[in-house]
Amino acid sequence: MVNLIMHNLLFFVPMAIAGLVLCGEVPVASKVVRGSLRAIGAVCGALLALIILESIPALL
Repeated sequence: MVNLIMHNLLFFVPMAIAGLVLCGEVPVASKVVRGSLRAIGAVCGALLALIILESIPALL
């Protein structure tokens, strides 16, 4: 069960933006592909934030 605390959710926004910027900078010709890459990057960034937030208490 995922136990999220509200102040930890502030970590999701910067991680999602970082994923959006990282995947959105891939040079592609199509605007549709660029938008898809940005969406995938934002989702991957949020998932990475969730994994980090859930693994830190287990490591401590």
